[in-house]
Amino acid sequence: MSRTLPLRYTHYWLGAGITLLIVIMVLALLPLPAPPRVLAGDKIVHFAAFAFLTVWFLGVFEMAVAPLVAAGLALYGVAIELLQSLTLYRYADPYDVLSDVIGISAGWLLASVGLRRWCGRAEALLGAGPP
Repeated sequence: MSRTLPLRYTHYWLGAGITLLIVIMVLALLPLPAPPRVLAGDKIVHFAAFAFLTVWFLGVFEMAVAPLVAAGLALYGVAIELLQSLTLYRYADPYDVLSDVIGISAGWLLASVGLRRWCGRAEALLGAGPP
């Protein structure tokens, strides 16, 4: 029994989502020059990225799987921070994880009120019907 929504391009949506996860991980582990001094700027980036990822994956999976998606993304955020703590040029910040979790919650809320159907709408715009 599949836990994904009935989409024609499910594998492509999942592949793109996994690619996003890989890109975010790489960017999180690269050495960066001093970030611009914007009050809580990196927390906003964490919030937005995790809200986006949540909406992305809830657009592919049934809402019954939402708790697993949320838990997986939260663990992913913790993993990023743990890996950053192992570098000499990045550091772990528990407030980043908090921003991730708040973003996950916001993404779940956005998906619950209608954004979770984005994959189906995208496929309809592309002229693809259900599989």
